[in-house]
Formats: sequence, structure tokens, C-alpha cells
Amino acid sequence: MKTFLTILLALILAAGILFLAALLLIPDQVEQAWRQTGLPEDYFTQAETWLGKAAPAPAEIRLYGTLEARTTHAMSELNGRAIEVMVDEGDWVDAGQPLIHLDPTDVQAQIAAAEEALAAAKAARDAAAAPPGPEIRQAADSAVAKARAELDNAQRTLDHARDVRKNPVTLNAQINETAALIPVAKAQVDAANAAIKQADVLIQDATTDGSREGKYKVRILQAQKAAAEASKDAATARLNGLYRTLALLKKMREEPLALDAQVHQAEGGVAVAQAALQVAEAERDAQTAPPQPEVVAVAQAGVQQAQAALDLARWGEDRLIITAPASGRVQEKLIEKGETVSPGKPLITLADTRQMEVWVYVAAGDLHRIHLGDSLPVEVLAIPGERFQARVFYIAPEAQFRPANVLNPDDRGDMVFLVKLHLNNEDGRLKPGMPADVILLP
Repeated sequence: MKTFLTILLALILAAGILFLAALLLIPDQVEQAWRQTGLPEDYFTQAETWLGKAAPAPAEIRLYGTLEARTTHAMSELNGRAIEVMVDEGDWVDAGQPLIHLDPTDVQAQIAAAEEALAAAKAARDAAAAPPGPEIRQAADSAVAKARAELDNAQRTLDHARDVRKNPVTLNAQINETAALIPVAKAQVDAANAAIKQADVLIQDATTDGSREGKYKVRILQAQKAAAEASKDAATARLNGLYRTLALLKKMREEPLALDAQVHQAEGGVAVAQAALQVAEAERDAQTAPPQPEVVAVAQAGVQQAQAALDLARWGEDRLIITAPASGRVQEKLIEKGETVSPGKPLITLADTRQMEVWVYVAAGDLHRIHLGDSLPVEVLAIPGERFQARVFYIAPEAQFRPANVLNPDDRGDMVFLVKLHLNNEDGRLKPGMPADVILLP
């Protein structure tokens, strides 16, 4: 039995020696054969470690960077002149706090002009959309009545000229008849003038009454005045026609050979009067027509354009006070009272040091060891013996050549990925520009 055990141990020892020798000489084949046996891989790994074949555990990696504060710039959206700068370098400001006040003179003038333009556009729109009032209809009807009266006078003049040419004996009777009608026409003109004067007096009295009834009475009196003016125009036209007829008749009596010429002249007068009547009727139709949709649409577009101009001017008024885009300490002030500003030009630089940033560059082979949200230790050279924790909030989506300004010159030129981390700095011990090492643990 003892001999058997001795032989068995010798065989096991020999097998172990052969296994280790094979692992040294043909490690890949031995590893494949081991896995096919189904034996635990931990034993194989331990054997590799004994022989120095197992890869050593990865060491920590130092990533070199510099602390930076998150900075923002207060800028103007307008051209203007600063009449007040409310902060100085070193002041702490909160988001939305006023920093600079611009001169409002130009913007206020633009608003006033835009308001006047909008009021005018609305008045034009309302006029285009409103149906014609009674005074417009009355004035148009008066113009048509006047044109028709002038046509009647011209037609009578033509009829008289033709009658005289046919029967010159009746010329004296026509002259007497026409002369008798002139005083009547004058009386009609005088009556119309009197009616107009009376309407003016009544309108003046009613205008002093600011009540609703007074305003209604004014409109009625204005309509009556318009009718009286139309009657005056018609009577005046008739009177003038009678004068022309009388003069024509007398001329024909004195110059019988001019009868044909008077007839032709009278025919021309009728034609002119007919054309004038057609024009007056066309103008009446246009003035009394209902509002046209296309005209109203154009007027409404004018209102919208004027409103847009006013909104733009008021938008500028809202930006006369330049406020802090974020909380932070005033790091740099590039504007003084009285200086002009331009849109997009930085005026005040703010640095929020409550949370610092550190940018590092990670080699492509180590990128798998970093993930968004990871917390990594950071050592700041200015605060030895203490480690801070930083959280990864950005990993570049593509590689780049390592910048030449990294602290370790041996790594310059490698393909790396930019990684950004946040550090809490509520106590304010960390300062922008401090060198910092991010520790990438095994």
C-alpha cells in the first residue's frame, strides 16, 4: 500500500511538471485543452500567475488638467450708449440681476412713431371696412342732381336753338319768357342760401350740446345742410343756364345767320352735360358701394405691418436693461458709463466658481474605464494631501490629437478623447487655473 501511494504521488508530480512545462512552451494549446475538460478556470489562472504568465492588474492612471470656472458673458442685443453700469469687478451677481442701463431716447422715439403709424393704419382700415354713411350718399346724390340739372338746361338751350332756327318769329317771345324765369331762379338760389345759413347756425348751437341727442341732432342738421347745398347747386345751375339761354337768344336775334352755329354749339353742350352726368353717376355708385373685401384685406395688412413695427420697438425697450445671464462673480468689466455698445459684444464676464470644471484627455485604450456619471478622485497640486471627487459629465464622441499644452510632454500627439468633469466648490477653496490630476483607478 505504501509503495502504491508513493508511485501515485510520483505520477501526479510528474503530470504537474509536464503540465507546467507545456504551459510554458505551448500556452494557447494548453489553455484550450484545459477549457475542454470543464475544470475550473481559476486553477488555470493561478497556474499562469505562478509562472508569471498572467497579466498584472492595471495600475492607476493620472490624467493632467487645469481647473476652470464656468464663465458667461453679458451682452447687448441693441446698439446704444450705457448711461449706467451697476456692478464692479469682484461683485457677486445673481441670474437676472440688472447690470447695464442703456439710453432709452432713440427707442422711445421709435415707439412713439410706431404708435402713430399704427393708429393711422387702423383708421384707414376702419374707413375701408365701414359702409358709406348717409352724408356720403347725400353728397353723391347732390352731384348727380346737379349734373342732371345742367343736362336739362343744355337740352332746353338746344331745343330753343332748334325752334328759333325753324321759326325766327317766336324768338322775341322766347326771350321774354326766359327773362321772366330768371327772377324766379334767383329767388330759389337766395332761398337755398338762407337755408344753408340757418343750418349752420343750428349746427353751431347743437355742437355745444355734448349729449347723445345733441350729436344725433348735429348729424340730422348736417344732412339738411347737404340737401340745401344740393338745392342751391341745382338752382344755380338752372339760373346760369337761363342766363346763357337768354344771351344766346339775344345773339341769335341780332345775328340771324348764326342760328346754325348756335344749334351746333347747343348740341355740343348737351353732349358735354350727358358725359358729366355719366361721370357723376359712376362716382356715386363707387362712393356708395359696400366695402370691398380686397381693399379691406390690404388695409388690414397695413395694420399688421404697423403692429409688427410697434412690437419690434417695444422689444427693444425691454432690452434697454442688460441683465446677468447666470449667477457668478464679475471677472471682467469691459464697459464704462457713457460708452457705446454693439450687439453680440461681451460687456461683462461672469465666473461661477461654486462648481469648477476640469478637462482631461484620455487615451483611446483607457476610454472603456470611464463612463458618464462616474465619480473620480482628483488631486489639486495647490492643496496637497487631499483628494476631491469629480463627476464625469461629458465624453467627446470622437478622438483628437492630444493638445500641445498638456502637462505631460510625453503624451503629446497621441489620439485621445476629451473628458470633462465637475467639482463641487461651495467652500471656494478651488481657484481657476490650479493644476489638477484626475486619478483613473484600476
